[in-house]
Amino acid sequence: MGSLFNLDAPIWVWMSEVADIIILTFLWWVFCIPVITAGASTTAFYYVMGKKVRKENTYVLKDFIKSFKQNFKQSLLITVVMLVACISASLYAFMTIEGLLLKATSLKWIIPVTIIFVFELVNIFSYLWALLSRFEMKTRVLVKTALVLTHKHLLTTLANTFVFVITGYLIFRLPFLIVFAPGIIMTLSSFLMQNLFTHYITADAEREAVAKAEVIEEEVHIEG
Repeated sequence: MGSLFNLDAPIWVWMSEVADIIILTFLWWVFCIPVITAGASTTAFYYVMGKKVRKENTYVLKDFIKSFKQNFKQSLLITVVMLVACISASLYAFMTIEGLLLKATSLKWIIPVTIIFVFELVNIFSYLWALLSRFEMKTRVLVKTALVLTHKHLLTTLANTFVFVITGYLIFRLPFLIVFAPGIIMTLSSFLMQNLFTHYITADAEREAVAKAEVIEEEVHIEG
């Protein structure tokens, strides 16, 4: 019974993490109010969750604002592109629904186009904001890397898509969940993507170590 009141007990640790995610979700909504800041806000969420996934010391509010300020300028143009893409995806979705309701054979080609477009949109931007939260890259390199990761790591991409689909279904069934949906999606995506990034960082570190060892070996050989 005494362990229940121990702040290090698993139940309290878990509740603390849930509380942090709720706070993060609230911050995300607040910082998204101008709409144009949605990208910087999403990046900040990924930044904080990334630190949590890596089990680093995390200060939710401080780290969120730090990342928001740091990536604000670079995220603006990307956010505009994302908003335009989302509007286009919505139009395709409405056309798809219209075609299904009216049973219009001329609009059936819209269905596969819409599915592919939404799939690419959801995953490329998920990788993009997660990358921006972790690495310093030029925008062109950032977009290219997000595009490559989307198609190179299909299992991670499909898992990320599954998170969006399930969350979308839950919102359809329970509309009030839309308030918590961003937090649910980005939290689960963070676990998927941050582990992937760590794999790349570890691999790069190992390659650098091997390269340095080879250089040292060559120098020793020359001196010998």
